[in-house]
Amino acid sequence: MKIHFLKESSLETLRKNIHANLNCYKNPSNEWIADACGEEPFVEFKAEISDFELKFDVNGEASKQDVENAIKLYDAMKNLSDTQATDERLWAGICHNDFYGFLNNRWQMSKPGKLKDNEVESRFFFAWNLKRGLFLNSLAKLWWCARLTYNEKLEDPFSLTRYFADDFTTKTLMIFSNNFMANKNIVTGLITALQKLEKENFVLPNQKKKREVYYEATRYLNVLGGTSILDFFSAEEIEDRVIRHLKAM
Repeated sequence: MKIHFLKESSLETLRKNIHANLNCYKNPSNEWIADACGEEPFVEFKAEISDFELKFDVNGEASKQDVENAIKLYDAMKNLSDTQATDERLWAGICHNDFYGFLNNRWQMSKPGKLKDNEVESRFFFAWNLKRGLFLNSLAKLWWCARLTYNEKLEDPFSLTRYFADDFTTKTLMIFSNNFMANKNIVTGLITALQKLEKENFVLPNQKKKREVYYEATRYLNVLGGTSILDFFSAEEIEDRVIRHLKAM
């Protein structure tokens, strides 16, 4: 299949006119985009991509569906370079073109009610800085979650990705907003530790919310990174340290 990125000029035109185009984003068809840009806004991405389809049932479990779509998206587009995969023109392009219908359904854009500027900005573009933008954009965050957790050494290469199936949005934003998550050993160690603790139904003392476990785990690694070079640790060492720290609290 072919996918498309946005021309730089069209990207900036759409970004500057989010508020003016709010009602257009409620339209299930993207035919309005060319008129809004005043030009043909899309350019075909030269690399061939394996055929795939993203599905979302509004009556289903959103986080589980996000994980399954992340796996499909990454599996089909795993040959992207990091440079391509951090290019806003690519993700904004497929959000506005190839998977516009998917986004419209995923976020129920057509439902009655007021749509906010920041909702469109974060879902269709890169909001804030690059790192935060990657994990807010509707499609970039799927690809990057799978990219950072994919481990071909495991029987199921996506077993770490499946950790996010119960709280996808919060877990990805909280965990991957840390600079140390670019290191595969740290990712593997942290998520393996959190998966084990989750299976034990572990919660921190005096805390009812399971979210506090991964909040504290990432806080701990940030503190540890201030006194040690995390890149020198193996995945097993990261896993052991995280579990020991949390259980000692």
